[in-house]
Amino acid sequence: MPRFAREASPLRAALVRTAFYVVACVLVGAVLMGWNVSRHTEATFLGVFARPEVQGYFHGPLFWIGVVALVAAAAVMNFGREIRLVLGPSALAALLTGRYRVPVREERAFLFLDLTDSTGLAQRLGPTRYHAFKNEFFRDVAGPISATGGQIYQYVGDEVVVTWRVRGGRLARHPAETLLLLDEAIAARADRYRARYGEVPRYKAGLHAGEVVTAEVGTLKKDLVHTGDTVNVAARVEGQCHALGARLLASEAALGLAPLPAGLGAEEVGAVELRGRAGAVRLFRLLPLDAASATETA
Repeated sequence: MPRFAREASPLRAALVRTAFYVVACVLVGAVLMGWNVSRHTEATFLGVFARPEVQGYFHGPLFWIGVVALVAAAAVMNFGREIRLVLGPSALAALLTGRYRVPVREERAFLFLDLTDSTGLAQRLGPTRYHAFKNEFFRDVAGPISATGGQIYQYVGDEVVVTWRVRGGRLARHPAETLLLLDEAIAARADRYRARYGEVPRYKAGLHAGEVVTAEVGTLKKDLVHTGDTVNVAARVEGQCHALGARLLASEAALGLAPLPAGLGAEEVGAVELRGRAGAVRLFRLLPLDAASATETA
């Protein structure tokens, strides 16, 4: 079902899941009925379904009312699930409750995670295979993001933007751990990537934290938008990775969000002038991610 759901349209996936749940529930109910009746009567398990009262139940209104209710409940659940996947769990809850109908100032961390050599990959693989390669990479990113408490804010070309809501200036787990977990996931699937595409994903990322304004926007299509200098700085930090020879760069503000995960150290790069921003930002190269990725050493 998970593989089918990834490849099918949301409507088709919801319909198939609904049918599967309904059939499964009816079959389980029938098995339980046969087992229960056979325990209290002399009828065999299969003989139970030949009894007039049991056949009357399956042909009667009570059974079909139950089936209709089951179909309705499964449909609502599965269509809701597909909508949740389209909007994202946090965005759906916020839009339904109207939490950000009035703009809210809050502290957030942002990670801009970008595929390395995306132009070269697109040329070597072609548009269709490159799209499949990128989509498979985005699926592999989802697990590490969820494990560290992050939320996917948006996809921008070859880049995924991740955000964490910061409370009291701290996070339970440092966002940099996302890349450690992603390295492990990609290393475990490196052979599959090579067999399918002849390439293994490589990536770089920039991390920054600070205050943003979060608000609900749109009429025909509603969405949650984070605006402010923090988002722009995070994007600019990621843009410095190539120049500074780093796979993961973090600002001073992002470095202190939580203790760094085991095996990851910080090396100060210095104060760097970022395009479009007045004043330099202290950046740190997080090691060993920039020295040798788990994918390259696998």
